[in-house]
Amino acid sequence: MKKFNVILVIIVIIVAAVIILKPDGNKIGDGGSSYGLPDRPVRVGIVTWGGYAGGIMANNGFSPNKNCDFYRNHGIEVDLQVIDDFVMSRSAFKAGGDKDGIDIVWATVDAYALEYPALRDLNPKCILQYDWSRGGDAIAVDGRKIKTAKDLKDKSISVAEDTPSHYFALFVLDEAGLGLRDVRWSFVNSAIDAANVFKAGNVDATVSWSPDVYIAARERAGGKILMSTREATNLIADIFVARGDFIEKYPKAVEAFVKGWLEGVDKVHQNPQPVIRLMADGFNLPMEDSEAMLGDVHLPNAADNVAFFNPYDPTGYDAIFDKSSRLWKKLGKIDAEVGRDYMVKETRETRFLVTVASSFSPDRADPIVVDPTYVKGKGKDEIITKEVSINFPSGSAELSAEAREIIRKDVAPFVQTYGGCFISLEGNTDNVGGYDYNKNLSLRRAASVRDFLISEYDLPSSRFEAKGNAWDKPVDSNATEAGRARNRRTDIVVSSGQ
Repeated sequence: MKKFNVILVIIVIIVAAVIILKPDGNKIGDGGSSYGLPDRPVRVGIVTWGGYAGGIMANNGFSPNKNCDFYRNHGIEVDLQVIDDFVMSRSAFKAGGDKDGIDIVWATVDAYALEYPALRDLNPKCILQYDWSRGGDAIAVDGRKIKTAKDLKDKSISVAEDTPSHYFALFVLDEAGLGLRDVRWSFVNSAIDAANVFKAGNVDATVSWSPDVYIAARERAGGKILMSTREATNLIADIFVARGDFIEKYPKAVEAFVKGWLEGVDKVHQNPQPVIRLMADGFNLPMEDSEAMLGDVHLPNAADNVAFFNPYDPTGYDAIFDKSSRLWKKLGKIDAEVGRDYMVKETRETRFLVTVASSFSPDRADPIVVDPTYVKGKGKDEIITKEVSINFPSGSAELSAEAREIIRKDVAPFVQTYGGCFISLEGNTDNVGGYDYNKNLSLRRAASVRDFLISEYDLPSSRFEAKGNAWDKPVDSNATEAGRARNRRTDIVVSSGQ
């Protein structure tokens, strides 16, 4: 009996020791699955890109190990697998981490909207935003022919089909009032090929990513960058998507992954030098290239993520997913329709973020800064103009409920997508009535739109100006009622300092 008691005591001590020593209070047993943790590393598919800095910092590198914050703080090992081949990454995701594939894969919201209908059997869920592209994607053009987005009409554009670059092009054309058939598409296999086709002088424009797009613009005669995600700051959002069965089987691991990643993001914001070295080693890059790659992205912290997954955010996850899925459907790339075949909320799982968010600062880390030289009106170059019809009562500049809804739906998302730009709101009229009266009225109406945007969305007033054009800038003839109706509009003119 004494011997049995001694054995029992030893067993209890061993079990207690495992519980105490296990970081973050997690317990592992029976393969860990009964506690929501796998007995293997969490397998994550990434590409050569600076946006993974938060996780690389938390993991102290790329390979699974115990000398890192993921393990010390949360009891998980993480395997960050660089799979630059898109098809291979998706094959690994379909296989799953339990079958030597991956549990979590990178995506962009726009590309995920394209992929989602075909992946629905896996019940995939977006669990985290890990970066915004901030200069990593750009449109290069022949500056001798193309000054603004409107000038892309009837021009040739090289792009890798069904990629974030393709979506960037579709978005710009749509907002500039151009159709899919208003340009001549040159589809190639990769973003690198797209840049090279432009550099060789075979097309008028290209949409590609860093560094190739910048090299192409520099080396092409007359080449220039029309715009990039330094201007379109809230357009290309990189996210992690987890398999539904992994979430169901290992919820504690998903929570640990999200929290550990966000802790790594905070560390990078405090001191990026260690992760620049880790990325240089892991991606086999020179230090200067690693540092430049980190400069092409913004790493969202916990508060940024909470804002991003707010379904009412004009440039949040739901808005981008909905906009991009409708563009893909319009192009005939997908058959499923958001709102009819499925809801956007089915594509994401935010409970892990909600659970861990209270552990972090409520302050956002978003570093968008509008260049003060063109805020003051110097060096501004128009890059894109969106025409919006906002109806006002006759002779009035007061916004009706209908007008406010149009601004929320059509103006606010556009303005906030171009978060790094100066915005000029220009009121326009037809030629009915006196010129001075219309000049003053169009200015007051533009100012009403500006003031609503600033107050409703807490935007800096220094980014905006209001102008009244009266009938000086018609887009149609004032000889017909239809033409006059088109001329009664508000133009949202986006300018950069490039």
